[in-house]
Amino acid sequence: MERREAYPTDTQHIVNLSGYVWAATQLPGIDQMRVLDIACGTGYGSDYLAGVARRVVGIDLEPAVVARCRLRYPNARAQFNAMDGTALAFRSETFDAIVSQDTIEHVQDDHRFVTELSRVLRKGGTLVLFTPHGKERGRRPEDPYHIREYMPDELRDLLMPHFSMIRWYGRRQGARLKTVEGHLDAVRRWDPFALRRVVPRRLRHWIGSLVSRLQGGTSLRKILPKDIEYGEGIQEDTNLIAVCRK
Repeated sequence: MERREAYPTDTQHIVNLSGYVWAATQLPGIDQMRVLDIACGTGYGSDYLAGVARRVVGIDLEPAVVARCRLRYPNARAQFNAMDGTALAFRSETFDAIVSQDTIEHVQDDHRFVTELSRVLRKGGTLVLFTPHGKERGRRPEDPYHIREYMPDELRDLLMPHFSMIRWYGRRQGARLKTVEGHLDAVRRWDPFALRRVVPRRLRHWIGSLVSRLQGGTSLRKILPKDIEYGEGIQEDTNLIAVCRK
């Protein structure tokens, strides 16, 4: 699974969590909304949304993943179901908003996926969709789990038949996170045989934090969702984020 378990000093987890925090800011009146978190993975994003929305449904393809989410996040306002995102078992116009973070690049039938999201979203509802920015049209993704990665015009052409308005944003590392990641890259280069994987994560992160602090950076524990920047417009170095109104 690409979506890692929640862990306070894992920078990739903080980046993913920041996506949910930011998505909530794009949904005025979310406290009255029924929200679908599609491909909820390990569930912490759905749990965050359940703290600000009226009701959240997190779905994932793997029943075992969903079972763990139910045990880990027994929030009365969150429900977890095993379901295929290209064949959603919901009535049309069930949800006020949908969050889809780093999912569509894994889906073989992306047209059917978008059609299903549009179907279960009410008229006037909002889809917040994140996906990696492709390097060039037709280029094979470096990530072996990705079927494709989109150029902006490709994603726009996929979404436009279903949504009346699309606003485009990008996501990038803020200054503190960029500095820390630079220090961590230096630590990783000390390990050409990838032996660090046998070292407990807590110890690895402690070493990384120590190196960062010694070089004038900050501790991994101090990296927060606010250390990831979101801005309107599309640039080469960002994720693609589409905020779509049906």
